[in-house]
Amino acid sequence: MRKCAMRKCTISKHTVNKESIQNHANYFMKALLLTVLLLALFLSACGNQKGNTKTKSLYEQGLEVVSLMSEMTRSEEYIDLFIGNSELKSVIQNISAGDYTAPKAVYAISVTDENLAALSELFGVSNVSEKLEDYLTDRVFTTLMTQINSRSGVENLAAASACAAQKTFVNEDADKNVIYLYTYEDAVPVAVTFVVGEDSSVSANGTFIMYDEFTCGSADEIRSFFYFEVEVTEVFPE
Repeated sequence: MRKCAMRKCTISKHTVNKESIQNHANYFMKALLLTVLLLALFLSACGNQKGNTKTKSLYEQGLEVVSLMSEMTRSEEYIDLFIGNSELKSVIQNISAGDYTAPKAVYAISVTDENLAALSELFGVSNVSEKLEDYLTDRVFTTLMTQINSRSGVENLAAASACAAQKTFVNEDADKNVIYLYTYEDAVPVAVTFVVGEDSSVSANGTFIMYDEFTCGSADEIRSFFYFEVEVTEVFPE
């Protein structure tokens, strides 16, 4: 009788509480489902946020290039690092005196492929493959504003080259090469050339326009400066 009593006590001591386990299991499942739900909501929010991110316009991208160039001219460390000529430093100091915070007007300058091809022929380039012709056309377009600076003298050309800036970004709305000319009330104008590449990539190249004879007070003045046909329209911030 004593052994049976002891066994009963032992069995009673180790009896599994099924109700308690079920409660714990239910709690665990609810917590797991809640975690999965919160994770799904978080991922959905991230996806919506990414999808709603506004693509910067060419106007805005150009302003960022101009801002970087302006900082170059005002940075003694940058100038000392890349420029040792005191005369060039003086030219850059004159550039830095301008206010580049807000443009007076911005103009978009574009050239048709036919006119660019004609310009390539003027440089003595012909009888090349279509692939090389496209490459040369982009190169000719990219160097248009640099050619203007070449008329301003060696020092001005060197100063503009030292403070040129580039960046690359993605813009699915950009469908053609174009130059944005940023003009200012009391500062040197800045040209940012946008060249469209593969997979909606766009390269931007900015340069200060140092040629004093370059007139850019209106779209008509800009058109009349070039000896070939260009399309010029004023651009406004979006």
